[in-house]
Amino acid sequence: MLAANLSPLLLVLLLACPLMMIFMMRGHGHGGGQSEGQAGGCHSGTLSGSETANDRPSLEELRARVEDLDAQIRAREAEDAERLTPAR
Repeated sequence: MLAANLSPLLLVLLLACPLMMIFMMRGHGHGGGQSEGQAGGCHSGTLSGSETANDRPSLEELRARVEDLDAQIRAREAEDAERLTPAR
């Protein structure tokens, strides 16, 4: 008798999970049968800031940015190490 009462609830739970995923994905621009370029969602490959398709940074510029960021990380890690080292 308990099993008969649980089976409709179990069915509702099993159907709710995929339906919620469909609605959530549609809200993020991943659903609706659109191709990747038309989705316009959070992962659609849009350019940030002042970049346009014609003036995207070159590979060399991106590598220079990475080197600059790596140098900043090393400097901050050194500062943290100095700050955390007990004074003698």
